[in-house]
Amino acid sequence: MRKKRTTGYDAAESSTSERPEMSSEVRVRVRSLAYRRIARLAVVKALLIVMLSCVLLAADRGDSGPTPPSLAAEPRWPIRAAFYYPWFPEGEHWATHYTPSLGKYDSSDSRVLATHVAQARYAGLNAFISSYWGRGTPTARRLPLLLDAAGRQGFHVAAYFEPESLPNPPSDSLLRQDFDLLYELTAQPAWLRVAGEPVLFVYNIGSEASCPAVRRLLAANQGRFYLNLKVFPGYRDCPKQPDSWHQYVPADSYDHQGTDSATVSPGFFKFDEVVPRLRRDPRRFEADLRRQVSSGARWQLVTSFNEWGEGTAVEPSQQWQSPSGYGTYLDAMQSVYS
Repeated sequence: MRKKRTTGYDAAESSTSERPEMSSEVRVRVRSLAYRRIARLAVVKALLIVMLSCVLLAADRGDSGPTPPSLAAEPRWPIRAAFYYPWFPEGEHWATHYTPSLGKYDSSDSRVLATHVAQARYAGLNAFISSYWGRGTPTARRLPLLLDAAGRQGFHVAAYFEPESLPNPPSDSLLRQDFDLLYELTAQPAWLRVAGEPVLFVYNIGSEASCPAVRRLLAANQGRFYLNLKVFPGYRDCPKQPDSWHQYVPADSYDHQGTDSATVSPGFFKFDEVVPRLRRDPRRFEADLRRQVSSGARWQLVTSFNEWGEGTAVEPSQQWQSPSGYGTYLDAMQSVYS
């Protein structure tokens, strides 16, 4: 029978008289193992003390868990924002002359929304102005999702209220109800604010491009939102004025409305037209961005981030790829806005 090998850790099984004398090499190894075990125990003990201290400190402060991502502070003037369209896949059934780098995505996909926010932040934007067509619409269902994605990255979102562009705009009662619903969403930290007031853009055209419509919108607002309305002929002469004005004509490469807003468009090529109304020219786009920055306008806007049906997007596309991966137009914005 093979004799069992004994070491210094076999003392309970071997008498002192029977244990062979350890060589100096063995003694060194034994001591080394012992020291290492003692060192490990000391490290574990120190870690437990630190963890216990953190738990006690959190309990003392009333913390209930990990701290959520911090939201960026309310942006200062100028505020740089792009009009955003959570319309897909139903919007024009994805009819477009271009191919987004993300493919023909679903605007309800949280990964798509997170990517869009990251791309906008890279470009130097402060916010999206997200198309909103009223309660019960896909845009209404997706607005909270976009707010959540923005909040996770310290970004901001305002709504672009579009029912005022309909041939039969909402009644005064429905208008107030829509504003009530939107105002509830402003409790989310990502909602864009100016001087503490939540921002709401309005696309008022047709019969709503008038001074009486301005008065109607202000009455429905009841002082809750910072209102930014679309301009129309004679808008400066209206007795009642909103907080600010903007223009939305992306077939024009550049528009400037005094200190209120300056808007830049990369191009306009509608999905059902064979000739662009505004041809894309990255050099012109960058020059217009520089005009915008030097304009002194409080709102510095881009039409648009992803209106693919009208072909006005600056979102990365297979048609304007760049080494950065963000595409020619976001690269230009990042260069000018930084």
